Amino acid sequence: MGFKAIRRRLRFLPLFRREEGQAVFEFVLILPFFVFFLLLLIDFGIMMYEYVSVSNAVREGARYGAVNCGDGACTAAEVATRVTDRSGGILCDPNSDPTCKQPANQVTVAWPDGSDRGDSVVVKVDHDYEFLFFPWATIPVVSCADMRLEQKDKTAVQSGSGCQ
Repeated sequence: MGFKAIRRRLRFLPLFRREEGQAVFEFVLILPFFVFFLLLLIDFGIMMYEYVSVSNAVREGARYGAVNCGDGACTAAEVATRVTDRSGGILCDPNSDPTCKQPANQVTVAWPDGSDRGDSVVVKVDHDYEFLFFPWATIPVVSCADMRLEQKDKTAVQSGSGCQ
């Protein structure tokens, strides 16, 4: 019996006509792309959470500087500490926290126009988000808030620019 005859007989057996393995094979081919997309989606969700938390902390710090710095007892370090405290643990101060691996100059506070009523207090944060599942990649998370002073500020005027 020749090869062609054996092949003709095998074609009619049910084992050689089934296609269940094709679906499994296609699933195995697509699975890495699906997992990659899912992990990337989770990472972007965490990044957006950090962005919203940092933006809220910057806004609260600028409001604190605009309302509470009129008595002359408020400093840029105090406003920066307020921002760090309100960030939900995302920002930290390496000067007071030895476990903090973030740079010290993340929070910038400035009074660019002066310290009279109606002038600006500007709070800006430059923070790098390190992906959870892809640690070699980082995306900068930048937030800035510019608010008017509610009363004359007697603190030392610091030069700087507004939110840009």
